[in-house]
This record gives sequence, C-alpha cells and structure tokens, in this order.
Amino acid sequence: MKKLIAPMLAGLMLLTACQNSEPKAVDTKPKSEASQQKNQEKDPNQPFPYPNLLAEDDQTYSLLVVGIQDEGAPVEENQTITTAVKNILSLPEWDMAKKIYPNLHIKKKTAFIVFDNIGMVHESQDLQELTSYLTEHPALSQ
Repeated sequence: MKKLIAPMLAGLMLLTACQNSEPKAVDTKPKSEASQQKNQEKDPNQPFPYPNLLAEDDQTYSLLVVGIQDEGAPVEENQTITTAVKNILSLPEWDMAKKIYPNLHIKKKTAFIVFDNIGMVHESQDLQELTSYLTEHPALSQ
C-alpha cells in the first residue's frame, strides 16, 4: 500500500503542475493575430482593405451585389440605382464573396452593399431597402 501512495502523489503533483503552466506561444499566437485584425478593422486611420470596391469620387456610390436576386429585372436596369451608383459588382454566390472579401463580414446569403469613396456606408438585404437608402442619401450630400 505504501508503495502505491508515493507514485500516486507524484503523478497527482505532475498533473497539477501541468495544468497551472502558461500556455505555449503557439497557442496564443492565433488569438493575438485575430484580435489585432479586429483592432485594425475598427481603426479609422487604416485604409479600406478593398479599394476596388470604393466609389471613384464623392459624388457617386459603388455597389457590391451578393447572391442571385429573384425579383425579376437585374439591379443594373433599375433607374434609381444606376443614377446613384456608377460601379456595380455582382457575385452570384455568398461563399465566393466571403472568400474574396473576408473583412466585409457578410452575414446574409443575399446582400446589397453600398460604398462611397472612403468605405462601406450601407448594407441591405432587399432591393426596396437599397433603393430607399439611395433615394434618402444622395451621394452629392456626402
């Protein structure tokens, strides 16, 4: 019995010591990179990560359309949209948009994302909401 107690105590002490040790540098690195990335996204001094999505000037908008629209006429034929938006980029699949633009954090399978010449200004899930925004917020007033 005494012969079993000593190895059991030694094993218990080793187990306790391992649980209280600091995590390895490899374990903390991805977490610190993720927090740095979040901080960079919120920093207003950081340039917008996707300049190809931005409008050319402060008098127009640019639009990213994600997903297939089932509402009949394409976005490019809507007069309200084409008046305010000069550049329209359509990506048919949400997965494709997430891979190409991971920092946009697109949550819905169908999205209309409006950009001015500085960054993202509006995100809609339906065409009516998009046209309402563009009507109420003309680019010239920016």
